[in-house]
Amino acid sequence: MSSFKIPTYIFSSIVLCLTTFSYHSAVANQNVIIDLNKPISAALLAQYNRDGIEIDYDDTTVLKHVYVTAKDGAIARQLPSGAARKVKIYTFGEKLEVIEDRQDWYAVQDRIYREYDEDNDGVVETSIVKWEKVYVKKVQTGPINTIALTAEDLNMISYLSVAGDSAYFEDGEALNDYLQFELIDKALFERKRPLAVNFLSTDKTIKKKNGVLSIQLAKDSVKFVDSDIEGDTEDYRYLGKFDFLDQHLIEVQYWEGHGYKMVDAIEGHLKQEFSDYPYISPNKQYIIYAYANPYELNTDLELYKIEGNDITPIILAGFKNWMPSTEKEDIFWARDGYLYLAVNHIATYWTADGNINDQFQYIRIKVNL
Repeated sequence: MSSFKIPTYIFSSIVLCLTTFSYHSAVANQNVIIDLNKPISAALLAQYNRDGIEIDYDDTTVLKHVYVTAKDGAIARQLPSGAARKVKIYTFGEKLEVIEDRQDWYAVQDRIYREYDEDNDGVVETSIVKWEKVYVKKVQTGPINTIALTAEDLNMISYLSVAGDSAYFEDGEALNDYLQFELIDKALFERKRPLAVNFLSTDKTIKKKNGVLSIQLAKDSVKFVDSDIEGDTEDYRYLGKFDFLDQHLIEVQYWEGHGYKMVDAIEGHLKQEFSDYPYISPNKQYIIYAYANPYELNTDLELYKIEGNDITPIILAGFKNWMPSTEKEDIFWARDGYLYLAVNHIATYWTADGNINDQFQYIRIKVNL
């Protein structure tokens, strides 16, 4: 079989059809050294394009981890050439496992999805997902500490619900209404911390006894009973009372998560439930909670309007680029009218040992209605 050298400028225009290989063919493995400065056979190139460079995941050494630092993402290619076939696109912040370090490229391991038209009739008969070696330009990657939020990242959302109508944005959408976002430094954040408002009064006489939290009302009482039935856990804790609303705040711990309930202090009715702690604005007109969703890797943020003793939802939005600290003291509404939050880019939210990264960035939010 003849060999030829492939100039980079015509690499992407080569289309080779090789019907003698099936996906059961012996494919190139991780030990193959690819040098584009040397001739490569048409058959081998076609095999790469068709079957990839398969690796044995259990017998492949990960040299290090890098992260996609190019804001528009990184392209995984079949071979270490800018003209080679695109295999996958990685988004900003994704972690990559490097298994080979070349001059301008990293070889990374990943599970690659491929489709096969065995009969060449336009019908996909076989779909395969397997571990392969693919190539990413080094300049599109970097260490985790280079992943940081920009001002343009803050208002990007993946979904929005208003008055029961919901919309989802696969590629993200800028939220320009309702809320105003600003990236700030830690010094400003700490200067504003003493100005935090807190309208929650405590009542140490309200205690849980034998798994029952009992709250005295005007004429009766309301009870919350802990439960642990086949892993369906509910553990109640009294936090205090918002006197101007005449409502009690109760935290409930579930098997995997928590929630908050506001209960009417007169008749014990449930007034509102929140996925995370409800922060009340200094003018007592709004409530915001910001829930760091560990499953979707985004922030579920809901804005409410306070009218008298009623609490009405305005919007629920999923912010796709950042997640807040889970510590209550790292979120506060200050007397200047801003909600301050310690946050991280979703790509750096978790450390390598599975803990929440405490090297935060800081933002503030203002209601814009």
